[in-house]
Amino acid sequence: MSLEAILAVIEAGGDADAARIRAETEARVRQIQTEAERSASARHEQARRAALLPAAGERARRLHRARLESLRTVGEVCDRLVDAALAGTRASLAGIRASPDYPIILRRLTEEALTVLGDEAQPGAPPRLEADPRDTALLRQVLDGIGLDAPITPCLNGWGGVVARSGDGRIVAINTLEARLERAAPFLRRQLAALFENECLTSTTPTPAFAQ
Repeated sequence: MSLEAILAVIEAGGDADAARIRAETEARVRQIQTEAERSASARHEQARRAALLPAAGERARRLHRARLESLRTVGEVCDRLVDAALAGTRASLAGIRASPDYPIILRRLTEEALTVLGDEAQPGAPPRLEADPRDTALLRQVLDGIGLDAPITPCLNGWGGVVARSGDGRIVAINTLEARLERAAPFLRRQLAALFENECLTSTTPTPAFAQ
Protein backbone atom coordinates (compact mmCIF):
# COMPACT_ATOMS: atom_id res chain seq x y z
CA MET A 1 0.00 0.00 0.00
CA SER A 2 1.34 3.44 -0.90
CA LEU A 3 1.94 6.18 1.62
CA GLU A 4 -1.02 8.15 0.26
CA ALA A 5 -3.33 5.14 0.68
CA ILE A 6 -2.17 4.56 4.24
CA LEU A 7 -2.82 8.20 5.11
CA ALA A 8 -6.27 8.01 3.53
CA VAL A 9 -7.20 4.99 5.67
CA ILE A 10 -5.95 6.71 8.80
CA GLU A 11 -7.97 9.81 7.90
CA ALA A 12 -11.13 7.74 7.46
CA GLY A 13 -10.71 6.03 10.87
CA GLY A 14 -11.15 9.28 12.80
CA ASP A 15 -10.08 7.91 16.21
CA ALA A 16 -7.24 8.96 18.50
CA ASP A 17 -5.05 6.05 17.49
CA ALA A 18 -5.47 7.02 13.88
CA ALA A 19 -4.53 10.62 14.69
CA ARG A 20 -1.49 9.45 16.65
CA ILE A 21 -0.47 7.08 13.89
CA ARG A 22 -0.92 9.86 11.36
CA ALA A 23 1.26 12.23 13.37
CA GLU A 24 3.94 9.60 13.82
CA THR A 25 3.73 8.70 10.17
CA GLU A 26 4.06 12.33 9.05
CA ALA A 27 7.01 12.83 11.40
CA ARG A 28 8.65 9.73 10.02
CA VAL A 29 8.00 10.90 6.49
CA ARG A 30 9.62 14.28 7.23
CA GLN A 31 12.59 12.53 8.81
CA ILE A 32 12.98 10.26 5.81
CA GLN A 33 12.69 13.23 3.46
CA THR A 34 15.29 15.20 5.44
CA GLU A 35 17.70 12.27 5.48
CA ALA A 36 17.11 11.68 1.79
CA GLU A 37 17.78 15.33 0.98
CA ARG A 38 20.91 15.34 3.14
CA SER A 39 22.14 12.16 1.50
CA ALA A 40 21.39 13.50 -1.96
CA SER A 41 23.17 16.76 -1.14
CA ALA A 42 26.21 14.86 0.13
CA ARG A 43 26.28 12.69 -2.98
CA HIS A 44 25.93 15.78 -5.16
CA GLU A 45 28.82 17.53 -3.39
CA GLN A 46 30.95 14.40 -3.64
CA ALA A 47 30.16 14.09 -7.32
CA ARG A 48 30.89 17.79 -7.86
CA ARG A 49 34.27 17.54 -6.16
CA ALA A 50 35.10 14.38 -8.05
CA ALA A 51 34.22 16.16 -11.28
CA LEU A 52 36.26 19.24 -10.37
CA LEU A 53 39.45 17.35 -9.54
CA PRO A 54 40.17 16.16 -13.08
CA ALA A 55 38.88 19.45 -14.48
CA ALA A 56 41.26 21.42 -12.27
CA GLY A 57 44.09 19.09 -13.19
CA GLU A 58 43.30 19.47 -16.86
CA ARG A 59 43.18 23.26 -16.53
CA ALA A 60 46.54 23.21 -14.79
CA ARG A 61 48.01 21.02 -17.52
CA ARG A 62 46.62 23.28 -20.25
CA LEU A 63 47.90 26.38 -18.50
CA HIS A 64 51.33 24.77 -18.12
CA ARG A 65 51.36 23.83 -21.81
CA ALA A 66 50.27 27.35 -22.74
CA ARG A 67 53.06 28.85 -20.67
CA LEU A 68 55.64 26.53 -22.21
CA GLU A 69 54.35 27.37 -25.68
CA SER A 70 54.49 31.06 -24.85
CA LEU A 71 58.08 30.77 -23.61
CA ARG A 72 59.03 28.76 -26.70
CA THR A 73 57.45 31.39 -28.94
CA VAL A 74 59.18 34.20 -27.06
CA GLY A 75 62.48 32.33 -27.37
CA GLU A 76 62.05 31.90 -31.11
CA VAL A 77 61.13 35.55 -31.58
CA CYS A 78 64.11 36.65 -29.49
CA ASP A 79 66.45 34.41 -31.49
CA ARG A 80 65.22 36.00 -34.71
CA LEU A 81 65.62 39.48 -33.25
CA VAL A 82 69.15 38.69 -32.08
CA ASP A 83 70.07 37.27 -35.48
CA ALA A 84 68.61 40.34 -37.17
CA ALA A 85 70.50 42.68 -34.83
CA LEU A 86 73.79 40.89 -35.44
CA ALA A 87 73.14 40.89 -39.17
CA GLY A 88 72.54 44.63 -38.98
CA THR A 89 75.79 45.03 -37.05
CA ARG A 90 77.68 43.07 -39.70
CA ALA A 91 76.18 45.22 -42.43
CA SER A 92 77.18 48.39 -40.58
CA LEU A 93 80.73 47.18 -40.01
CA ALA A 94 81.03 46.07 -43.63
CA GLY A 95 80.46 49.66 -44.72
CA ILE A 96 82.29 51.45 -41.92
CA ARG A 97 85.32 52.19 -44.09
CA ALA A 98 83.25 54.91 -45.74
CA SER A 99 82.48 56.50 -42.38
CA PRO A 100 84.30 59.72 -41.39
CA ASP A 101 85.06 57.99 -38.09
CA TYR A 102 87.03 55.19 -39.71
CA PRO A 103 90.47 56.87 -39.40
CA ILE A 104 89.97 57.03 -35.63
CA ILE A 105 88.74 53.43 -35.58
CA LEU A 106 91.72 52.17 -37.58
CA ARG A 107 94.14 54.04 -35.33
CA ARG A 108 92.55 52.51 -32.23
CA LEU A 109 92.62 49.00 -33.70
CA THR A 110 96.25 49.45 -34.69
CA GLU A 111 97.30 50.71 -31.26
CA GLU A 112 95.50 47.82 -29.56
CA ALA A 113 97.23 45.29 -31.81
CA LEU A 114 100.64 46.82 -31.14
CA THR A 115 99.94 46.79 -27.40
CA VAL A 116 99.37 43.04 -27.60
CA LEU A 117 102.83 42.64 -29.12
CA GLY A 118 104.33 44.47 -26.16
CA ASP A 119 108.11 44.90 -26.23
CA GLU A 120 108.23 43.15 -29.58
CA ALA A 121 106.81 46.36 -31.09
CA GLN A 122 109.85 48.42 -30.06
CA PRO A 123 112.13 49.87 -32.76
CA GLY A 124 114.74 47.20 -32.15
CA ALA A 125 112.32 44.57 -33.41
CA PRO A 126 109.79 46.37 -35.60
CA PRO A 127 106.47 44.60 -36.10
CA ARG A 128 104.95 43.78 -39.44
CA LEU A 129 101.41 44.86 -40.19
CA GLU A 130 98.88 43.36 -42.57
CA ALA A 131 95.95 45.38 -43.88
CA ASP A 132 93.41 45.66 -46.64
CA PRO A 133 94.90 47.42 -49.70
CA ARG A 134 92.22 50.09 -49.30
CA ASP A 135 93.66 50.92 -45.86
CA THR A 136 97.34 51.05 -46.76
CA ALA A 137 97.62 54.82 -47.13
CA LEU A 138 95.52 55.51 -44.06
CA LEU A 139 97.45 52.96 -42.00
CA ARG A 140 100.72 54.60 -43.02
CA GLN A 141 99.37 57.90 -41.70
CA VAL A 142 98.40 56.18 -38.45
CA LEU A 143 101.90 54.72 -38.03
CA ASP A 144 103.49 58.08 -38.80
CA GLY A 145 101.23 59.64 -36.20
CA ILE A 146 102.41 57.27 -33.47
CA GLY A 147 106.02 57.45 -34.60
CA LEU A 148 106.40 53.87 -35.80
CA ASP A 149 108.12 52.81 -39.00
CA ALA A 150 106.85 49.32 -39.80
CA PRO A 151 106.30 47.45 -43.06
CA ILE A 152 102.71 47.05 -44.26
CA THR A 153 101.62 44.04 -46.28
CA PRO A 154 98.35 44.75 -48.16
CA CYS A 155 97.08 41.18 -48.07
CA LEU A 156 93.77 41.39 -46.20
CA ASN A 157 90.31 41.65 -47.68
CA GLY A 158 87.74 42.65 -45.11
CA TRP A 159 85.82 45.34 -43.29
CA GLY A 160 88.87 46.98 -41.78
CA GLY A 161 91.47 46.70 -39.06
CA VAL A 162 94.91 45.14 -38.95
CA VAL A 163 96.90 42.03 -38.19
CA ALA A 164 100.12 42.76 -36.33
CA ARG A 165 103.00 40.30 -36.15
CA SER A 166 106.04 40.58 -33.96
CA GLY A 167 109.41 40.97 -35.65
CA ASP A 168 110.25 37.29 -35.09
CA GLY A 169 106.74 36.16 -36.01
CA ARG A 170 106.11 34.49 -32.65
CA ILE A 171 103.26 36.80 -31.63
CA VAL A 172 100.27 37.57 -33.81
CA ALA A 173 97.53 40.04 -32.89
CA ILE A 174 94.48 39.80 -35.12
CA ASN A 175 92.50 42.98 -34.62
CA THR A 176 90.26 43.19 -37.65
CA LEU A 177 86.63 44.23 -37.35
CA GLU A 178 85.53 40.73 -38.33
CA ALA A 179 87.66 39.20 -35.58
CA ARG A 180 86.42 41.72 -33.02
CA LEU A 181 82.80 40.96 -33.84
CA GLU A 182 83.42 37.22 -33.73
CA ARG A 183 84.98 37.51 -30.28
CA ALA A 184 82.20 39.77 -29.05
CA ALA A 185 79.33 37.82 -30.64
CA PRO A 186 78.66 35.45 -27.69
CA PHE A 187 78.50 38.35 -25.26
CA LEU A 188 76.40 40.44 -27.63
CA ARG A 189 74.05 37.53 -28.22
CA ARG A 190 73.48 37.07 -24.48
CA GLN A 191 72.95 40.78 -23.92
CA LEU A 192 70.61 41.17 -26.87
CA ALA A 193 68.70 38.01 -25.95
CA ALA A 194 68.13 39.30 -22.41
CA LEU A 195 67.01 42.68 -23.75
CA PHE A 196 64.65 41.27 -26.37
CA GLU A 197 63.29 38.60 -24.04
CA ASN A 198 62.40 41.23 -21.46
CA GLU A 199 60.67 43.32 -24.13
CA CYS A 200 58.80 40.28 -25.48
CA LEU A 201 57.63 39.15 -22.05
CA THR A 202 56.43 42.60 -21.04
CA SER A 203 54.55 43.08 -24.30
CA THR A 204 53.11 39.55 -24.46
CA THR A 205 50.85 38.39 -21.64
CA PRO A 206 48.99 35.24 -22.74
CA THR A 207 45.79 34.57 -20.78
CA PRO A 208 44.12 31.33 -21.87
CA ALA A 209 40.33 31.39 -21.68
CA PHE A 210 40.22 28.22 -19.62
CA ALA A 211 42.44 29.84 -16.98
CA GLN A 212 39.82 32.45 -16.11
